[in-house]
Amino acid sequence: MLSPCVCSPLRIHECFRIDTVTAGKVVKENALTIKGKGGLVRTVPLNDLLVKRLQLHLETTPRGHKLFVSDDEQTHEAIKRFQAFIYLQRQTVQDPDSSRPMTFHGLRHTKAAEWYQEFIQEGKSPYEARKAVSKLLGHGRDDVTRIYLASIKKEGGTDG
Repeated sequence: MLSPCVCSPLRIHECFRIDTVTAGKVVKENALTIKGKGGLVRTVPLNDLLVKRLQLHLETTPRGHKLFVSDDEQTHEAIKRFQAFIYLQRQTVQDPDSSRPMTFHGLRHTKAAEWYQEFIQEGKSPYEARKAVSKLLGHGRDDVTRIYLASIKKEGGTDG
């Protein structure tokens, strides 16, 4: 059931929109091109584990269908079902050191922080790293990206 978590860099509705055509491109390119909020199209790199998980779903989903939504339900129902699953299971999978309850959107925040730290380690300035994260998240505003990165301010900062 946790399979939609492979899409943690995405907004939940972007994840549940993925169909076999989109997943097929991911498997070939190791990146997901998705149309997001406001019609903004962006490409998000995915690691090998996420690509393999999408490939497994691709193998079991009929051509032309959505990967995470069954034919007999609407997308918003699938999203609600998955959010309920996370809510019911979070204590068994959540990091014990975390004081915040795990949510799908929280996983997106976590991925943003991971990307930011990777960009800093590559030698980008905090500003350049934030801009790169902003692009991957599908945001154009620095203040929104800073909210995603608030959890790491105490560790090294996002100033600059």
